[in-house]
This record gives sequence, structure tokens and C-alpha cells, in this order.
Amino acid sequence: MATEKEMHELVGRAVVDHEFRAKLMADPEQAAKEAGYTLTAEQLAALKSADGKALAQVLDEKLPKGPYW
Repeated sequence: MATEKEMHELVGRAVVDHEFRAKLMADPEQAAKEAGYTLTAEQLAALKSADGKALAQVLDEKLPKGPYW
């Protein structure tokens, strides 16, 4: 089961990495597995029902503002 932090990392990567986002939207379970995460059925369902713009919006609302690097 991915933690909330790991889910943010996974979705964050999808927002900034177009290729990964395409993989995640096409096959969330496999993309997450390749990235080193094991997702629950509920987490997979949430990813399958999302779209790229919604993911970006969720991150904007949930993650702290400020420099990350």
C-alpha cells in the first residue's frame, strides 16, 4: 500500500513527466509498480477515474507552496 506521501510523489511525477503520465493513465498498476509503489484497489480506482488536469489541481491544492529543489 502506498502512503499518502508516496501517492503525492506518484501523482507529482505524472504532472511533470508527460511520458510517465501517459503510462499512469493507461495502466496505473503497472506504472506504479515500475516506479516502485504497490497500490491498493482503492488507490488504483482513484487513479483510473482521474484525468491529468484533475491530478494537477489536486496537487496544487494539497502540496505546500514553495521551492522544491
